[in-house]
Amino acid sequence: MLKNIILFLGFTLLAVAGGVGGKVHAADELNCVLCHKHRGLSRVDENGDFRLFYINEKMFKKGPHSRLKCIDCHRDIEEIPHKPAKKVDCTVECHLEEPSSKQNFSHKPVSEILSKSIHSRYDENGNLKEMASKYPEDFPSCKDCHDNPLYRPLSFFKGEAAGISRRGLSRCRTCHTKGEFAETFYAHVTSRLQKMRSPKEIVGICAKCHGDPAFQERHDLDAVVTSYMETFHGKAVHFGSEETPDCIDCHVVSGESVHFIEGRESPTSAIAEGNIATTCRTAECHADAGENIAGFQVHVTYDKEKYPLQHYMLKFFTALMAAVLYFFVVIIFLELLRRLFPNFSFIKSSDADERGH
Repeated sequence: MLKNIILFLGFTLLAVAGGVGGKVHAADELNCVLCHKHRGLSRVDENGDFRLFYINEKMFKKGPHSRLKCIDCHRDIEEIPHKPAKKVDCTVECHLEEPSSKQNFSHKPVSEILSKSIHSRYDENGNLKEMASKYPEDFPSCKDCHDNPLYRPLSFFKGEAAGISRRGLSRCRTCHTKGEFAETFYAHVTSRLQKMRSPKEIVGICAKCHGDPAFQERHDLDAVVTSYMETFHGKAVHFGSEETPDCIDCHVVSGESVHFIEGRESPTSAIAEGNIATTCRTAECHADAGENIAGFQVHVTYDKEKYPLQHYMLKFFTALMAAVLYFFVVIIFLELLRRLFPNFSFIKSSDADERGH
């Protein structure tokens, strides 16, 4: 008991000292980073798994949770030093007020949308899927995709490069003069006006599951990541384009939450047979395209059972290319022999023929 009191007083003094010389961030009012800033802070838990507890303070302060206190998410921590924390539940209410409803913010609506998508562990009747009971790790939760999203603020003035627009921020500070509200609000809003991640990062996140051959075999899926990267879209993304559609652009109905991804069999899916043309004809992509654009197959593999036409076309063109290549190799080889041995001949002419000439 005495030990905890001494530690508490020590942390309180450190917090006060930190507030004297500068600003105290709400996220670390309890001085959690005082210990968690050390890169080697870790342990092996009861299951023998290695657990790392390091927090990058600079990255945290730039992230979307920078205005929250640690105990807003880690609610089971009641003492310092604390016992092993329980897994964070992203659906609980935060202590931040959501401006439009004037209620405490919560990610629960996002969780409800995810529960209706193809990524949910439960079917439409609320029953646990058979594959989810065998392989629960195949169905993503919040942290599988949202590892540590950072702000990517925009700049709106005079076509400046992406970043914080000081001129725009100065307009915010005209009214919002207290604390760092203007900076935080500007970063939050502008980052939501574009993708939190580049298309290349999004493809990489989806590839964590969809690029795994064992995952593909379990769920009878094609190698969609490989086939996508072989298309013009995939090659543009590979070279850094941020204007090229990625997985979310094609697999989410325009106007819907990015968490609501449906399977191809669903009639309301963005990639359902009757909806593909509409999905491609957005203002950002192929706005003037005709219905024939729906015939373009993005995720085509050369599996003989699933895509026999593509399989035999690949065989045919491979053989054709090989034949053309080897034909010219033979021609070049014969031409080289002629240059090296100009008088060489496979058929010897007779003396009479030579005299006649």
